[in-house]
Amino acid sequence: MSDHSGDGGAYMGWFLFGAALGAAAALLLAPKTGRETRELLSSGDLARRAQAIATEAQGRAGELLDKSRELFEEQTQRLMGAFEAGKDAMREEMKKGPTPPRG
Repeated sequence: MSDHSGDGGAYMGWFLFGAALGAAAALLLAPKTGRETRELLSSGDLARRAQAIATEAQGRAGELLDKSRELFEEQTQRLMGAFEAGKDAMREEMKKGPTPPRG
């Protein structure tokens, strides 16, 4: 299995980039006067806030991805341990031979 570390954060970043583009298109196509739209776009505040939110979301997505990988590894190790214990118990019972029928 290949290691794709950071892919989740990258996808989230692209998702937020697309959302920002969609928001910009909505602003441009909204029924506002040209002056209002130009003032909104020229301030640059909207773009800076969108970039800050996208950066923060990308960081959080990366953290969540790392935590989920750790949890997955923990659970996998627990499952493998339980599986091995079951196999060992089965081998021990098979060494004892057949058990007499009950009843």
